[in-house]
Amino acid sequence: MSPNRNARGRTLLADEHAHRRPLETAVQRGARLRRLGDRVDLDAARASRRRTTPPPTLYGEYSIALAIFTLSATFGAAGLTQGVPRFMARFDTPEDKRGAWLTGLGISLGVSSLITVSLLVGSPFLIPRLFETDAAAPMYYVFVVSIPVYVAFKIGIGGIRGEENTRYKLLTQNLFYPLVRLTLIAALLLLGVGLVGTGVGYLVALVGVTILTYKLLSRLFTLRGEYRLHGRQMTAFSAPLVVSTVINVLLTRTDTLMLGYLRSSELVGIYNAAYPLAGVMLVVLSAFGYMYLPMASRLDGDEDESVGRIYEVTTKWVYLSVFPMFVTVLVFPSDIVSVAFGAGYAGAGAALSILIVGSFTSAAFGRNRETLSALGATKFIMVSNAVAFVVNVVLNLVLIPRYGVVGAAVASTGSYVSLNLVVYGFLRRRFGISPFTRSSMKTYAALPLVLIPLGFALKRVFPAAVHVGALPGSVPVIAAFAAVLVVATVTVVVIVGGLEPEDAILLDFVEDTVGVRVPFVRRFIPED
Repeated sequence: MSPNRNARGRTLLADEHAHRRPLETAVQRGARLRRLGDRVDLDAARASRRRTTPPPTLYGEYSIALAIFTLSATFGAAGLTQGVPRFMARFDTPEDKRGAWLTGLGISLGVSSLITVSLLVGSPFLIPRLFETDAAAPMYYVFVVSIPVYVAFKIGIGGIRGEENTRYKLLTQNLFYPLVRLTLIAALLLLGVGLVGTGVGYLVALVGVTILTYKLLSRLFTLRGEYRLHGRQMTAFSAPLVVSTVINVLLTRTDTLMLGYLRSSELVGIYNAAYPLAGVMLVVLSAFGYMYLPMASRLDGDEDESVGRIYEVTTKWVYLSVFPMFVTVLVFPSDIVSVAFGAGYAGAGAALSILIVGSFTSAAFGRNRETLSALGATKFIMVSNAVAFVVNVVLNLVLIPRYGVVGAAVASTGSYVSLNLVVYGFLRRRFGISPFTRSSMKTYAALPLVLIPLGFALKRVFPAAVHVGALPGSVPVIAAFAAVLVVATVTVVVIVGGLEPEDAILLDFVEDTVGVRVPFVRRFIPED
């Protein structure tokens, strides 16, 4: 990177410090609270699974129903979960803000209600083709009825996000909803209610969290009052997102649906043990993402050129944050699945080792689609998602019949790699924005070249240590392995000179998040 660009980047970031809500303050606050919420969500989910993990076949039935619910709710939201916060962040008057929220709520509830009716009418056709047990039918109906409630909840979260409030989003989406949902599901399964208990847990939790969400939203601005609707503007922005967000969900759920249709519910259950574990590293990406869209939208609306530089710096730190986790999962896939789900799911290890590559690719490219969205280029998002979806479907059709869960994992990873490459091409060609600089490329290349071989070598050198405890690759050993990789990651970055002056801002964020000072790294950050 040239000295002029370094100086210009520092100036732009310094200007952003002068804004009413500074970038690093918003990101630090969002990441700190998001980290707490995600930890509670994941801990609750693990505790629930330990008590109630069903056989792979029943878990597969649940996964299929959840895929239908997620896909339908995403389509029903009509792209407005992004449209509402984007427009609210750009508006200043209460009438416009209220109108943006009401526009999103009205359109999304109408679309989601139509989808719900269609799924209920089409149930005699869908249920026997996707499910294998009689217990799946009532679960299907409860999930379908939950769709409009979920959409109303997400639009409420969009309003909170548009006000750039992290606490209320944490309280509702990351604490109340997962804790109530998982507690209800665990209790109902333990009482012998069966699969329908999973749907009931979702529905009851959604009703409660939706009421709470709008109660909190009313504290940020008065829900009743004068309003100015923005149907044309928001529809033009969100219409491409309807396709792109649905395709994005299909990228995560097509594997499940096609495995259920082409193979069996048991394989669906095994695959869906690996898939969420591979996505855990995206929690780090999400920590940066909650405030990213409204902040970047506001900067773009103010014609501030720092959006690209913000994207560069945050992407590099997401990469650094997830790399030790990536190598750990790559080295101990079967052990991690066994710890999380039990020995009956150990066969998902091969799929996890493939899926983690796709998740790492998404983390390595950063908030690329959020950046396009902030710049108003939603059509590019639609095209990139469509390309990835076609790749996913074709690979699934070819690989699932022969290779089962491994084939589905290859298809998923291939689609995510293609998605991120296409989005990267759009950002670079149309806006001249890239997450890669000359300095950061040294980091991106050196870490995998050094640490992946080192990780596998450590596993081979200490085979006895890897069998401590009841399970291979017990939690203490895996945790110690990850800790060594964290130190090794920092060491490699320092040696190759991968740090830049602007990294001091993100280092402040990391230190505030973990509550520990990192003087060793700070001394290697150049001042100019």
